[in-house]
Amino acid sequence: MDTSSTFNSLLLFVSENWRSLLIFTLIFFIYYHFTETFDYFEKRNIKFRKPVIFFGNSFRRLMGTISYPNFQLENYNYFKGERVGGIFEGRRPVLYIIDPDLIKSVLIADSDHFIDRTSLDSREPRFLSRSLINLKGAEWKAVRSLLTPTFSSSRLKHMQHLIQHCSNQLVKYLEHYDKKEVELKDLMGHLTLEVTGTCVFGISTDALSDENAEFVKTAENFNYMSMKKRLCLLFVLFSMPSLLKYLNISLLNYEANKKLVDILINTKSKRILSNTRRNDFLQLLVDASLKEESELSHPGAKRYLDDDTVNAQALLFLQAGYETSSTLLSFAVHSLAIHQDIQDKLRAHIQDVTKGEELCYDHLTQLDYLEGIIYETLRLYPSLSRLDRECTKPYIIPGTSIKVNKGDMVSVPVYGVHMDSDIYPDAESFIPERFNSDVGKKKSHLFLSFGAGPRNCIGLRFALNVAKTTLVSLIRNYKFSTCDRTENPVTFHKRSMLLKAENGLWVRVDKI
Repeated sequence: MDTSSTFNSLLLFVSENWRSLLIFTLIFFIYYHFTETFDYFEKRNIKFRKPVIFFGNSFRRLMGTISYPNFQLENYNYFKGERVGGIFEGRRPVLYIIDPDLIKSVLIADSDHFIDRTSLDSREPRFLSRSLINLKGAEWKAVRSLLTPTFSSSRLKHMQHLIQHCSNQLVKYLEHYDKKEVELKDLMGHLTLEVTGTCVFGISTDALSDENAEFVKTAENFNYMSMKKRLCLLFVLFSMPSLLKYLNISLLNYEANKKLVDILINTKSKRILSNTRRNDFLQLLVDASLKEESELSHPGAKRYLDDDTVNAQALLFLQAGYETSSTLLSFAVHSLAIHQDIQDKLRAHIQDVTKGEELCYDHLTQLDYLEGIIYETLRLYPSLSRLDRECTKPYIIPGTSIKVNKGDMVSVPVYGVHMDSDIYPDAESFIPERFNSDVGKKKSHLFLSFGAGPRNCIGLRFALNVAKTTLVSLIRNYKFSTCDRTENPVTFHKRSMLLKAENGLWVRVDKI
């Protein structure tokens, strides 16, 4: 057969089967795209979990058959004994840091290699994208240094009366539930909104007395996303995350957050017109912004704390505090209801420290046993079950030849570390005393509920003050006990990335 006839036969075959060839080619490229990274860990001789096309190792998570905390625990136990391990989220490899010493290196000692949080490059408006959690590199460092004085002890002390006022409102509100059952997560969520409204937005929200108040409904919807949007987002994240910046997909509810920004702008305008000041975070943020502006070297110098950045931090305090603080408080009270001996000991401890006087800021530093209860609650029920970091410059894992490249994602499975009995003996038990001992303090780098290193939670002291003040007010006035709807152990929600109770956290309330 000559060349001409062969070529003609080939053309005829293509013309008759072009649809089949096109489909075959498309399938090949889809398969290649989703699997080309699956040899990432094997080439580096790193133990990994075998992935499946499209989903990587996330299929059960997406199907809602395992909770996010338990998924992290499962991964940690699978890799335990290794320094690192690997999983895939879609087609993206994620390097798990398992060894305790290596966790300390990545998050603290060598944190300059992992200074950025892993974030999605989406098209958020500036009043969302300028928050600390999203900023990277030099910008993050500049804004963090400008904001750090905002959380000094002296400034938090001036806010204590605002926190106490909110706690008093909660105590009064609970009178309606005397000798009744109450669901704690919803209750503490409304308290957190009251605290945020008062201490951050500078307004009274009526979050406890009126669950339909405008601020409450708006704030509760800040991260609402329709099912259609969720599915679209998941497809992009698992296939081509880089496309996100070209699509008009916000990870938060734009309308709700814009309303919250309008509240901030209105509050700032009223204060300027009336020449009034208030001891709250909004005032401190504005003061920090004005201070930066006054110290600029020349008129064209770059500003880091502009209006959008100030608003972004206020929204971040709401977004972070609403989930984390309400989770901490609800699980703390739930744990105290189950462990009556610990609740009684705490009540006596509060009396011993305060001598029956009204709680003041100085008392907070003396409540060691209460602090142990808070830390133990956070250990067992961390809102964030995993910490993620992005490699910002090449890193060789100490003692190995494994190289982490710039842009690679590394993760620490917080819930796995916290539930490791080699790190926390009898890890499944609620033992507040473990954090009051020297042994517990030596393991501080393995207590990860607030993160660790330079990118730890900037508001942790404020969060602890809120938790301490609230729990003191509650334990002084009420006894909490189990009821028919109290779960022990708690079933975790399987559809949430945050740690939540599937069936709520129910306790009985009795006024003392």
